[in-house]
Order: sequence, then C-alpha cells, then structure tokens
Amino acid sequence: MISDRLKKSWKWFILLVLALCLSPTFSDSGTKSRPVNLIVIHVDQLGWGDVGLYSPWRRDTPNIDKLGKSGVVLDNLYAETSATASSGTFLSGRLAVSWGLYSSNNAEDTQLLEDTGFVLPSSLRVLPQVLKEKGYSTKFIGRWNLGQRSEANPTKFGFDSFLGTVSDRGPKYDNLRYPNIGFYRNERIVARMFDTRSPEDDLLDDGVSNLTKVYTDEMEVFITKSKDQPFYLHVSLDALKHRPYRSPQFVDSSEHSRSNNFTDALREIDNFVGVMMKTLTTTEQADKTIVIFAAQSTALASHYEGGSNSPFTGATGDSTEGGVRVPGLISCPGLDFGDNKRSKQLMNFADLHSTALSILGFPPGDCEEPKCVKEGMDMTKSLITGNTTNHRDMITIYRGRTLMALRKGRYKVHLMSRSSFVPGQFLDNLTSYNLRNTTELPILFDVVADPGERFFIGGGFELSSSRYTDILPEMRREAEYVNNHVTLGGGLLNECNVGWREWAPTGCLDLELCVEFTRESKVRMCSIPEWTGLGI
Repeated sequence: MISDRLKKSWKWFILLVLALCLSPTFSDSGTKSRPVNLIVIHVDQLGWGDVGLYSPWRRDTPNIDKLGKSGVVLDNLYAETSATASSGTFLSGRLAVSWGLYSSNNAEDTQLLEDTGFVLPSSLRVLPQVLKEKGYSTKFIGRWNLGQRSEANPTKFGFDSFLGTVSDRGPKYDNLRYPNIGFYRNERIVARMFDTRSPEDDLLDDGVSNLTKVYTDEMEVFITKSKDQPFYLHVSLDALKHRPYRSPQFVDSSEHSRSNNFTDALREIDNFVGVMMKTLTTTEQADKTIVIFAAQSTALASHYEGGSNSPFTGATGDSTEGGVRVPGLISCPGLDFGDNKRSKQLMNFADLHSTALSILGFPPGDCEEPKCVKEGMDMTKSLITGNTTNHRDMITIYRGRTLMALRKGRYKVHLMSRSSFVPGQFLDNLTSYNLRNTTELPILFDVVADPGERFFIGGGFELSSSRYTDILPEMRREAEYVNNHVTLGGGLLNECNVGWREWAPTGCLDLELCVEFTRESKVRMCSIPEWTGLGI
C-alpha cells in the first residue's frame, strides 16, 4: 500500500514538473506573469531556396536567419496549396477544406478570385476573436486574402484595426473589367493601388512601391503603442507575389546576390523583420513576444524573377514538396527550446494556430478524432523536447476538395497527380497539366531520403518493388481514414459576380475613389483557366 502511494505521489510530482517546464510563463522579478504578445508574419511565394536558414549560401535574409536562431526552425512545415487556404487554415485552426474553403470548378482550386462573394462563415471562431476575448489588442497589416466585400473585412472577424489590401495584384486595372485595387484603413478605402495623380499616391508602378515601407512603419507604431497591453499582430506580405515590388531605397539592393526585383523585395521583407526585432527590444517586449514566421505559399513556377523551392520539385499550387513544404520558424527569446533548434516534427498551419494558443497559455481542447486530421495539434512539447512521439505523423495535401497526396512519417504517396512544369523538373508519371488519377497504383516516395521526389519507390504503371507493396496498404488505410473524417459539402468559393469587385467600396465617395460600374452582372460559377500556375 505504501509502495503504491509512493508511486502515485512520484507520478504526480513528475507530471507537475513537466507542466511547469513545458508551460511557458513570462514574468519579471516582483511582478505577476501576464499574457504574452503574438506576432505572425506570413509571406506569399517564398521558397526554401530563398532563406539562409535552409540554404546557407543565400545572403538575402540575415534578420530572418537571426530570428530563427532565437527559437526553433521548422523543417517539416506544410502549407496548403494556395495562400488563401493556408491563411484560412491558420486563422481557424482547422483544415480549410473541412469547412468548405474550396471551389467546385474543374481546376479544383482554393483561389479567391476578385469577384468572389466569399465571407468567413459565422460558425468559425478565428484566432483574433479568441484573443480579443482574452483582452488582446489585435491588428492586421498587409494583404487580406479571405474576401474583398465590406462584410468580409478583417475588422468584422476580431481585428481591431486593418491596413492593407483585400484583392490580389492580378492584371493591371482598366476600370472596365477590373477596378483599380483599393488600399484600406479599417473598412474604408483610402487610396487606389495604381493611382498616379501625384507621386505620393503611386502605390505600385513597374516593380517599385512603398507598400512594404508603409507596412513597416505601421508595424513599428503599433508595437510601440501596445507595450502596456498584450497584442496580436498579423502581417501578410505579398511583395514577392507575381510581380515583385520594393521601395525605391531597395532597388538594386541585391546586386551582389541574384540581382532582380524578387531578391530586392526579399531584402526589404528581411528589413521588416529587422525593424520588428529592434522595436521589440527597444520597448522591452522581446522576451514577452512569440513570433511565427512562415511562407504561406511556395515560390511560383513561372516567375520570371522568381524564388527557389530548392531542393524540392514543383512550385506553388502543386502537391509535390516544392508546392507545399515551406520555410517557417517559431521564435521567443523568453522560451527555452534547449538544444532543439531544428524541429523534424510534421506540422501544418492548423498546428501553428494550436501551438501559438498553447504557448500563450490558452491550450486548445482535444481534437474530434485521434489523428487530428481536421484540427490543429498543440506541438509545444515536441518543439521544446524534440520528441515527436504522440504528435502528428501524417500530413494531408488537398488541392481544392481533392485529396492529392499524404505524407506518413518518411513516406509520401500521390493519389492524384497534377503539377506545374518547372524548367528541368519533368517527372515521369507525376508532372502533368491535367488532373491524373493514380489511386489504382499511387506514386510512392521516401521524402526523407529523396526530398526532391525524383526516384519513386513504385506506382504509376507498375508495382515496382516489394518495398512498395509492403508500405502501400498502410498508406491506403490512412487515405481511407482521411476521406471518412473530412466530409465535403458545397464549396464556399463557388459564387462569383463582377459587380462584387471593388467598384465602390466604403469611403470611396469622400475621396473621389469610386469607379462607375455600368455593365450587367449576375452570379455565376467561379472558374479559372486549367493552367495551375495562374493566380495561386
């Protein structure tokens, strides 16, 4: 009896020690601990081959690299196949496809078109709403890619304030088919993207823009003013997307590197990180602030000034590693990650949501099902200890509503194949403009030994090897489990209407920024061309 009591007492003592060690607290001497701050920086179309933490021969990201050294670098972080889906997954803490963020068109995309009627469902409780209820000041800076209608504005979903754009920088406006893209402060438009009536109104022209500088200044002011209240700052930077842009002072700043608009823009994003770190230090908030930095989409295949997804194959929108595996890190000088500076833990953007809440002291509840296919998992213990046991061991890769591939441990199976043609990266059985069903003989890779997915173990047209036949049954069971637990209904990105574009947003009359829309319009099924590289 005594022995049993001692064992139970010892067990509870160990659990208490673990709880104290693994539950992050931030307190100053003589003061009570208080909730910490959260900064999230998401970047569109940034690849592994662009960041020094992953490609040491690169010299364009010294501040991002330094930030990673004060935390843990995520070597197995997976985004969704579009920035829209990644953003939706992170903010909701749930796999975006599981709550309808997809279109039912032929391209099976999660691209948010400029005339979509999408608004985040009221059934979702997104991160800014959660933290605002906890007393946080919340702000969104940059490109909001979850709806451009007034009722979709970020201030409607828990953000106290907003500065940025709500539409993608696609084809240049003509004010006939495409209205000039708006720039907003909170719900009201304050400028047009291509308005060149005066130099200071020229937000974007031929790859030169002050947008990132404007975002940098806004970030600095917000952090400084928020030093007496816990805050959540979410930044979404699109300077690398499609046609990269940079401020005048960063033109030709990468002449000793790749010397193009993309690397100039990347250097300005790195400067943004540097200014953020300096501001946190100056205001004595560095130890109290968690920073999550991650690309929410990989580099673009057709980028004439593009980034690099090396050593992976493919590009943004693909189900290959080059389309979904992104650079990412979690940094907090006040949290001791020990010797675990690089994590091999499989993670998705829903996991970033749950882990952030846990570190802040608001651990999420248990998942609906044991594998957490639809929801994020709290990875705090894994990141601190390096132990990946009892954490996520499977990543699902969707394109629209289609389960394209999944990774289980070191193995990855392609159930459907469709990918961009990146020069020099043709893969037999895998690279195709058309959606190809390979569920009969799925294509299998060992992405630990072969991260570039160059040498498939088997699949496509033949069984190939005993290793393939040994592994395939388990991968099939996992795919069946996913399909049974991710139930699909009607897509939320189905309805489009030209009249929903930014013709006359709130505040346009006051500043003479309204654009007359005289065409007849009606609700139609959203669709984009079949080519996978367009508009992702």
